Amino acid sequence: MYLTHPPKRSRHALVLAACLLLGLAPSALAQKVKITFDDFHGFTGTVDYLKKVAAAYPEITELREIGRSTLDRPIYVLVISNMRTGTTVDKHVALRNPRQENVQNVTPMKPYQGKPGHWIDGGTHGNEFTGTEVCLYIIDKLLAGYGSNPEITRLVDDNTFYICPMVNPDGVYNSVEGSISQRQNWQIEDTDKDGKVNEDGPDDLNGDGLITQFRYKDPEGRFVQHDKDPRVMVRLEANQTTAKERWSVIQEDKDNDGDGQRGEDSGRGIDVNRNFPEGWFRDDDSQGGQGYYPSSSPEAHAILEFFTNHTNILMVQSFHTSGGFTYRPFARWPDSRIDPKDLAVYDRVMGKKYLELIGDEVPEAWRERREAAPEQARQARPQAGPAGPPRGWRPPYNEAQKTPYGYGIFMDWAYGQFGAWAMSTELWNWQKDTKGIPGYAGENDRALWESAYITHQEKAFGGKRFVPWQKYVHPELGEGEIGGWVSKYSTGNAIPGETLIGICETHWQFELFKALMLPRMEIADAKAKVLYTTNSAGTATVQQQGDTITIKKDRDGGRYKIVEVTATIKNTGQLATQVARGAQLEGNREDVVWLIGDRDRVKFLQGSPWMRLGVIEGTMPIPEPQGRTAEAPQAGAPRTPATPATPGPPMMPGPQRPGRTPAAEQELVKQDGNSREVTWVVAVEGDAPLKVLVTSQKGGTRVQEISIK
Repeated sequence: MYLTHPPKRSRHALVLAACLLLGLAPSALAQKVKITFDDFHGFTGTVDYLKKVAAAYPEITELREIGRSTLDRPIYVLVISNMRTGTTVDKHVALRNPRQENVQNVTPMKPYQGKPGHWIDGGTHGNEFTGTEVCLYIIDKLLAGYGSNPEITRLVDDNTFYICPMVNPDGVYNSVEGSISQRQNWQIEDTDKDGKVNEDGPDDLNGDGLITQFRYKDPEGRFVQHDKDPRVMVRLEANQTTAKERWSVIQEDKDNDGDGQRGEDSGRGIDVNRNFPEGWFRDDDSQGGQGYYPSSSPEAHAILEFFTNHTNILMVQSFHTSGGFTYRPFARWPDSRIDPKDLAVYDRVMGKKYLELIGDEVPEAWRERREAAPEQARQARPQAGPAGPPRGWRPPYNEAQKTPYGYGIFMDWAYGQFGAWAMSTELWNWQKDTKGIPGYAGENDRALWESAYITHQEKAFGGKRFVPWQKYVHPELGEGEIGGWVSKYSTGNAIPGETLIGICETHWQFELFKALMLPRMEIADAKAKVLYTTNSAGTATVQQQGDTITIKKDRDGGRYKIVEVTATIKNTGQLATQVARGAQLEGNREDVVWLIGDRDRVKFLQGSPWMRLGVIEGTMPIPEPQGRTAEAPQAGAPRTPATPATPGPPMMPGPQRPGRTPAAEQELVKQDGNSREVTWVVAVEGDAPLKVLVTSQKGGTRVQEISIK
């Protein structure tokens, strides 16, 4: 049951008043665990922070270990939600088995699983740890704002945030603490088939404790030195000619096992973001994704298992690096696989907001928010304009060439199979997001930017981020130089400090915007009215024609009350309780309302113990889609929506019982946009209590006791 705690609210008011008297921001007193963003936290610092905040905020956090990496590092999810609010259907509906009563082998759900869920992750690619920092920043904002910021407090009370800062802890550890830039996870395998495992990886050739780069003159090389700053290596385009001296640049490494190859047995595994079940196969059924099979990696397996057991997740955000834009589905499939209604919300609501936050131009077609007629929303497909989708918000699938961006991608699975609003952000645009570096003013010149950054880090950070080039004779390649960027500060990630904080704040604002859109179930009105009493509930009959209910009764007086129960269910959140085809995906269901009472003392005369409500729309008007008519779903596409709101039998929602007349009982559930009105007639023995419970898989669960009058 959703509860309120007046003493806690008073405490929040006192904290706010104290902040104002001291001239402090409210979050200053609320921040029990300090965190800064002037450096990267890596695996060690992130785990330390997660454990500290879980200990400091036991009322609103729970630290969950959802799996282990190949090298046995924990994959953590920090759950942020008010642990004293929320309820789940299994707290109120007894588990029944036709062959065995009182089944005890099912793990009870936790209260926060009965609230809308918002998943946020980073570090899927180990060397893209800017996403880890954004996750930590969002954690800090939620925890510091709870109790002092009313908006954040309500979100944490009514919703559940699942934040996984490091999907790939081995890759993050190697990239930050280990000085080896590693995108993939770790695998223990004899890659070069020489009878030894992981024996030929990167090497610290000059013994300075770092693995940087080795550059050497090479007539076939793809690099030249920058004219004004020889510390900077400029990559040549394919087939580009030059009169300058060519160089090759490789990671600091040598041939450890004498087989003529370098780094061929390093322990690098697979790209975890190509190991998910959606679109893992190519059109000819050959392997497209990575791994031995979908979810073969411990990281992908852990996430899939967690999602399967936490089906309340409706919003999914995955942070990557770099580029400074956001992908929305699909990477594997064209837009014809997406319901036009979802596309309208993705592009003209979420995309519009994101472009505004990053300072990109919003397409003209997305600026107006006219509401679509139902037929328009069903048929039309929104378009950004003749130039296609904007740079800052786009699908990765190449519509022009009809080619996938990739196979087995998490975002595609989260939307296409799980039914969540999923997106993937490439954080950090070196040109747009750099702040506070003298000598660079946003020019489209990567070499100029890199030169300015090298000089800046020498003065501001003692030169610890870039190692000056020093001569070295490589055992296989001969004379050259060792130096360049330290892996932890590679130019693929945001610059710690002002730049990193700016990126964190922008994407915190986007997550806040999306969280405020989540559905919110309410039981607006639930009441019971005694129609008459009788000694024999079996002689009472009920007939309904339209809005008129006729009850045949034997005589007045007796121990049974014939009661009419009505309830109004509303979704006062902006989004519907499922994406357009979400309820038809395997593992998902429509919203349901229960009338719960003692099964031995309550007999249903009209209606069932539970009835389907369909998918309840939100309060947000769906923008009018523009453009071409939607294509018919292709083979393998999500199934088309089912007919709405049909009553079900007295068990958890599933196929209807043979012989039922859903058309007649459907009159008991009246639909009106984001509202449902439900009616039952029951015979109640004595003073048996009743309660109404609405359970929405991704919209939350609410319960309300009712008194019989």
